[in-house]
Amino acid sequence: MKSELFRFLYFLLLLSCISSFVSEFHTKDKSYLYADVGISEVQNKEADFLSSYFQFWKSLVFESGGKTENGETVYSHILTRFLPTLHLALFSILFGSIFAFALSLGVTYFRSKVLYDMVSFSSNLILSTPVFIVAILLLILFFYRLEWFPPGGYESGNTYYVVLPGITLGSRVYARMSLYLLPEIHKEAESKYVQLLKTRSYPWSHIVGKEIFLKVLPIALILLILDFGSLLSGAMVVEEIFFYPGIGKSLYYSIKSMDTRLLATLLMYSGILFYILNRIGFYLQRFFSGGLL
Repeated sequence: MKSELFRFLYFLLLLSCISSFVSEFHTKDKSYLYADVGISEVQNKEADFLSSYFQFWKSLVFESGGKTENGETVYSHILTRFLPTLHLALFSILFGSIFAFALSLGVTYFRSKVLYDMVSFSSNLILSTPVFIVAILLLILFFYRLEWFPPGGYESGNTYYVVLPGITLGSRVYARMSLYLLPEIHKEAESKYVQLLKTRSYPWSHIVGKEIFLKVLPIALILLILDFGSLLSGAMVVEEIFFYPGIGKSLYYSIKSMDTRLLATLLMYSGILFYILNRIGFYLQRFFSGGLL
């Protein structure tokens, strides 16, 4: 427990230094932001790294993260963006994992080489296609042609607005999970344990739907947790295309507008979140492999 605490504190120290340095360095010269209005000189407050670093921690602890360029507190801004991001991440994970498990188990249940090749090909195709291409194709099909879903935006708790960006991100979850599940499920189907169950006349549906499923679930769950962490950290490209008010769009805005406090706090948020979920994945792996038993 102590070693884990010290590891986290060490990580937090490095992350805060990097977040503070990157945000200050990126926003050091804002003069180009005013080039279109003919302003060539902008007064910048120079501060050494230690002063900026301590001011950063002061704003994090005592000032709710400080103020954004729009005048709202950073914490309240991130909180309003976190809930839409959580909604999008949950939809994407559920969409991708359900399709990946259903098709991968279906391949084994029907013993279909053609279906195996189709799932494998679609997964590789999705991962080799830029995510913005997938987003544009979905917009053309489901908004422009069929008019089933809105082109973007978000209403609190309304999954209708999450479907298109969720499918865009969930398709990549599906592809990664399928490429892991296909060979693993096939290997389990050929194992001696499954052969024993077959000789004892267990139904094939029971073997595939329960025995093999439970065998591949632990590692698949760890992969889903890691995917969930990356989705909660924001998806800038997808959120920008669908003008979705999530963490990724805020990160893009903070970089574009050179918002020092917002950028630094978002970097801290993403780093801490990803660290925690990675450690959860690590301990789950140890647990399933017998390291904690």
